[in-house]
Amino acid sequence: MSATHVGPSSMEKSALSVLMDDLRHWLRLHAVAVCSTLALVVINAFAWLAYLLLKVPRAKRAGMPLADFLTRPTPPSQGGVPHQPGLTEQFGKLLTTLFVTSGPLQLIIDAALVLLILCIAETRLGRRRMILASLISAVSGAAAGLAICAAINDVQSHWPWFVRIPMSLNPVILVIGALMAAGAFSNLLWRRRINLIGYTSLILLVLYTGNPGNYCALAAALIGHLTGRIWHGPITDRALAGRRSSYETRHMLGAISTVLALGPIITASSKVRAGVFTPLGMFMGPGPSSTIRLAACLRTNSEASCYAQYGLTRPVTASTFVGLLVPTAVMLVVSWGIYHGRRVAAMTSLVLNGLTVALAVVYYLLVPLTMGEGLTRAVRHGAIPSLLAIAMPPLVFAYFICRYMRYFPVRTKPSRLRAGSTVIALAALATAALYLSAVTLSPGSFKPRPTLTMALAELPTRYLTNGVASRFRPRFIPHTLTGLVINNAVGFVFWLIVLAVLLSWMRSSVLQNENERLEANTLVEAGGESMTFMTTWEGNNYWFSPSGRSAIAYRVLHGIALTTTGPFGDPDEYTADLHEFWHYCTDHSWSPVFYSIHKGQRDELTAHGWTSLEVGSEMVVTPSEWETRGKKWQDIRTAINKAKKSGYHDELSTFNDAPWDVQSQIVAISEQWAELKALPEMKFTLGGLDELRDPRVALLYAIDSEGTVLGVTSWMPTYREGKVIGWTLDFMRHRTDSPNGIMEFLIARMAERLRDEGQVEFMSLSAAPLAGMNPERDNQGENTPLILQHAMQLLADLMEPAYGFKSLFFFKKKFQPSEHPVYICYPDPAQLVQIGLAVLQAYLPDLKASQALEALKTLRPAKEDKAGRHGKDKAGTGKTDSDNHGRANHKEQTTPAPRTAPTETHTPNEPEDAQEPDKAKG
Repeated sequence: MSATHVGPSSMEKSALSVLMDDLRHWLRLHAVAVCSTLALVVINAFAWLAYLLLKVPRAKRAGMPLADFLTRPTPPSQGGVPHQPGLTEQFGKLLTTLFVTSGPLQLIIDAALVLLILCIAETRLGRRRMILASLISAVSGAAAGLAICAAINDVQSHWPWFVRIPMSLNPVILVIGALMAAGAFSNLLWRRRINLIGYTSLILLVLYTGNPGNYCALAAALIGHLTGRIWHGPITDRALAGRRSSYETRHMLGAISTVLALGPIITASSKVRAGVFTPLGMFMGPGPSSTIRLAACLRTNSEASCYAQYGLTRPVTASTFVGLLVPTAVMLVVSWGIYHGRRVAAMTSLVLNGLTVALAVVYYLLVPLTMGEGLTRAVRHGAIPSLLAIAMPPLVFAYFICRYMRYFPVRTKPSRLRAGSTVIALAALATAALYLSAVTLSPGSFKPRPTLTMALAELPTRYLTNGVASRFRPRFIPHTLTGLVINNAVGFVFWLIVLAVLLSWMRSSVLQNENERLEANTLVEAGGESMTFMTTWEGNNYWFSPSGRSAIAYRVLHGIALTTTGPFGDPDEYTADLHEFWHYCTDHSWSPVFYSIHKGQRDELTAHGWTSLEVGSEMVVTPSEWETRGKKWQDIRTAINKAKKSGYHDELSTFNDAPWDVQSQIVAISEQWAELKALPEMKFTLGGLDELRDPRVALLYAIDSEGTVLGVTSWMPTYREGKVIGWTLDFMRHRTDSPNGIMEFLIARMAERLRDEGQVEFMSLSAAPLAGMNPERDNQGENTPLILQHAMQLLADLMEPAYGFKSLFFFKKKFQPSEHPVYICYPDPAQLVQIGLAVLQAYLPDLKASQALEALKTLRPAKEDKAGRHGKDKAGTGKTDSDNHGRANHKEQTTPAPRTAPTETHTPNEPEDAQEPDKAKG
């Protein structure tokens, strides 16, 4: 290793400068996207300034009625006839709306969308094609959108108000075509994501608002999509061949459910209400309804479409909008569950959509009978078309949910379903009792004063959204603040509880089967790799191959199926297992992530489009070649010789076979270590005391002549056809007052024992996480963004004082091992945040926020010693950074020995901040 000194400030500056270089590289790759976004901001700033100086009224700044585009301009005004603007003036105002937004908030939203869209398109299409796709789709889309609006106007001639809709475009129309064209040049996951999110958003706006500008945006997207497909040619995907039906069906149904869920919010917040689904949005959303005016319209028999007229023109107040939020959140949670294959979400959707249809039938067919006008007159005034417009979307959607119920395989635990249903029933009873009691105790808050019978009759409407409830003529209305609170709190509290229950139902859960764990334990002995034995630990679930001869251990966290290493069992099935497990996760709407796998499996996955990231280096020693000759083995020889002089030796056993006195000391050492840590003990691929108790795990500990256990290591077996072919280091702890070099002694003795036995192929020191990473190794840089690699290296530097990643790496280098990179592989780079959360929760399932904040306060860039590297002996003591269990910023503490022998203390020249890794691996 180089002896050049690098101070902590230099290291920090170097890591940050690398990230800044990455940022500059990113800016060069997305130069057009960034410049276009800045140009949009500047144009709007100048336009607003010009409007202000010229005192242009807001109503005349941009946009105009759709009628101006659907009728011919008239000659100049003569005889008082109003003059309509010419075609040039019309399109001039229209083009202005492509660049100038209505206000600062809209500009922020549009600028963010433009930047995101162009960043995606620029790297996939290239700059020339991106610009060309934007121009083609924007011009053609605007023309096609106007033609669609003209056709709608001709068809719906009985809605003369349609041509009075304000016409305006949006900057997104300029770039949406480039985004959809870029989909053809993306991999399968990104293409699905672009198409699903893009078209769902546009269709949502078109169906529920009917804004002519949205028709133009949808047309631009379709034209851009077609353009991209023509440029790219036929698309062939190797991924998930033959397994797309259930996946795509669920995602499509989830998108439709999202459209139905957001419809009332979009309708309520839009100034234009002329969409095909606008009646449904108004029915489920805003209130109050014009019930009295509707009844008057039906009586006078003078209007052609009373239901359409008074169903689309109701005002929307702030309180009305707020009342929509909780029911909308409920529907969005259901949509998320449908998207991820939750059966309970599909069943809940059937209930909610069925309720919508039932309420529509009651309102349009039964309520007219209560008005005394008869059903015939109601039908004549548009009851049937309005009923169909509202009831058909949820009815058709419910039909497809029933038809594809087999595509929702993820079931919720029955106990959780029963508990949630009980909570909902109790919430309904409690809120009903609260409402009836409040109305009875405070009748003066309503007009007219309600009786208990009137309150009972009104109770069902309190659980409905404002739009539905307001369509039924109220028997009494609140006229005080108390009355308003009573009126609105019942439904709000009830739906809030329903939302909480649904969230608990949608949590990812896998029913664990003890028989599966026993079967997996048997397969571990059939075959595996160096870290396969970790799959036998608690917390894992298991997927078994169709033949049952191999399996994969995993756990589901945040929608991520995080594996514990790769497949195990029959080696001939490993390659097929990777893809079969991928399909299995897809069917359950999980994203698979293979964690701590080796190069062979990583290469198989990256060949199918996966992204890989090196997360550490596994150190492997070949026992048959073990020797300690030469200068580079000085530390190891010193540790062995010191043990002979000091009178302590090693013992090989298992935890259960060790004497009770030894077991109790090992427990005390482990508890002492845990007390010194700011964070709780880590799990997942890090074994603890519970994992020591497996009779197949070997225990090698150092004990002195007085019976005091000085240090302990555990070794996991690796099998091939029932025979142990290697051992992997896991548990590694010692007393704070143990002699220097105790861990070197134990590892060296294990190597000597295995060499003398001559029965195993390897001895693994396991992986050093976030250390020894080499982005250029195996051409990894081609599959992994360099900025991610550099960020991980910076993170390793910052966390070095707490965990000693580099100290552990250099400690293991003392044993002259061969380095084998270990990887994390994932199919969807867009889920890096979820993957990070899943890994964090797997390692620290009991982490508290207070502990994390306290630990963050101590994180600083790692310091290197004067020799220029971690792990080098300091002050000539023979003690390394690996001898204190990562005790950053902790003073030395001593665990009392169970016997009366005096404990040893550190000599004055031993640094108190010397560190040892928490465990053998990460």
